[in-house]
Amino acid sequence: MKNIENQILSQLFMETRFAPRKQLLRQIDSARKLYKIIDTERNYPFEFVCSKITGYRPKQTPQTETISGEDLIESLPTFILRASARLKLKADEQEEKIYSIDELAEKFSVSGRTIERWRKKGLVAGKYIFGDGIMRTGFAAEEVDEFTGENTELLKRASQYNIVTEKNRQAIIKKIIAIATDTKLSRQGVIKKAAAQSNRSVETVRCLLIDYEKQNPRKNIFKKPCLVIGTRERAIIFNMFEAGTEVEELAEKFQRSKSSIYRIISRRRIRKLLKHKPEYIESKEFTQESAQEKFLGKSLSLPGVLTGKRFDLPGKRGKVQQRYFDLIKKTPILNRQQEMELFRRYNFLKYIAKKRIESLDLAKPSARAVTKAQQLLDESEDVKAAIIEANLRLVVRIAARHSAEEHLGDLVSEGNMALMRAVEKFDYTRGFRFSTYASWVIAKDFARHLPAEAARLERTASSEIDEFEQVADKFNSAKIEAVESAHHSLEEVIADNLTEREQYIIRYHFGLVGTLVKKKSKTLKQIGDELGLSKERIRQIELIAIQKLRQTLSPKEFQLLIG
Repeated sequence: MKNIENQILSQLFMETRFAPRKQLLRQIDSARKLYKIIDTERNYPFEFVCSKITGYRPKQTPQTETISGEDLIESLPTFILRASARLKLKADEQEEKIYSIDELAEKFSVSGRTIERWRKKGLVAGKYIFGDGIMRTGFAAEEVDEFTGENTELLKRASQYNIVTEKNRQAIIKKIIAIATDTKLSRQGVIKKAAAQSNRSVETVRCLLIDYEKQNPRKNIFKKPCLVIGTRERAIIFNMFEAGTEVEELAEKFQRSKSSIYRIISRRRIRKLLKHKPEYIESKEFTQESAQEKFLGKSLSLPGVLTGKRFDLPGKRGKVQQRYFDLIKKTPILNRQQEMELFRRYNFLKYIAKKRIESLDLAKPSARAVTKAQQLLDESEDVKAAIIEANLRLVVRIAARHSAEEHLGDLVSEGNMALMRAVEKFDYTRGFRFSTYASWVIAKDFARHLPAEAARLERTASSEIDEFEQVADKFNSAKIEAVESAHHSLEEVIADNLTEREQYIIRYHFGLVGTLVKKKSKTLKQIGDELGLSKERIRQIELIAIQKLRQTLSPKEFQLLIG
């Protein structure tokens, strides 16, 4: 299963790892629907992508953050595969027929390779456990019917390949030889022309040519392969390599030397890493000569923190949810020293990774340098997972105080996402315990982004609210004062620059009504119902108002209030 190159999408999909089972099923279905409407020529705002998949508006959205249609088309199928694999769905328990690759190939009388090519052209797959107990790639009958209905010509060409006779093969090879002799076309140009003259697909002719060359190594039609491999072929080579194809096989398939294939792969890996800009908490310790040996020279002894297990948390309380709660109760709590070591290691790994990524050179790709940079990023993600797992019980404890039992699973899922963001932003160099900071972030997240929970907070005993406010004060009173100061500044800007309707939408959607912890917020649909407008119209008005605020507020004030 290939990696997701776009780091914005990779982070978004990573946040779904702890989503409840019911919520994850909805996200998979939403990702399928989004995949079908994406235009590869367009760029999409992150807010649009996030809301389409998860159903909630992102808490922090950089002003210029967009995702290309190409990245979405490439990444969404991978997300669907990974998410469905986590759910461990049984093929025979689904409402519709689930085909394996072999079953689908038999149904349409094509090869398994053809099915794989259909996946690249839009046939969405998932992971299912079939009758023999093995998890395999599967295709829902509805997806198959929709794909074949929209690609009748593709289906026709695929069936034609299956009935190519020996006489047909010889005729096509003769055409290839004649075109190659009479023209100066490249190998790919000859294949395309022969395909058009034979009324066959380009892929069919290419495969026939490769088979002929293997069987007749001394009868070379082409003295050497074309000098340039196109962008599409380079992408195919890289994807096949990540899927497990050996370099020797790729070299033979594309008629290139192994060193040429290695260069293509290395350059693609470098481009992938260059898109990734690790953010870390700076420390003077990182620039010391002995820093690498000091922070990475020894393995951390944290038994039981990295369990390697993932349990889906359903929306309703049940055996699986109880098993999740039982597991995190057994996860050891980090002491101050362990916590410090983990955060130091986490940020130092990203610091080194960023330095290595910045030194990569596309003109002189080094496979070893690329591999080392990727290993550092992977190790930092492992450390992050250890920190998250060690603090999951904190989320449950806070959520339990602010949710009815039947809604606890959904609130824990929201809290887990807030916990992940807290790990990214926590400044361990200031000496605070992470649990103090995380408690403030999670409570603030519950109050600001879950209207039902905000209403519940209002009804909660004042002593409990005071407790959260004390936690916030203890963590960083200066930051809270900065938020309140920015809040007053924003109120002035709202009054001076926005219409009454814009003011109402901004104040309630971003939770600017109420106190720092007890924010009163409403969804776009709720606001639309109150104003007699559609949800989409409310979103349009909100975007116009946001643009006005961005032109007036400082970036820091804007980020503090709606980030």
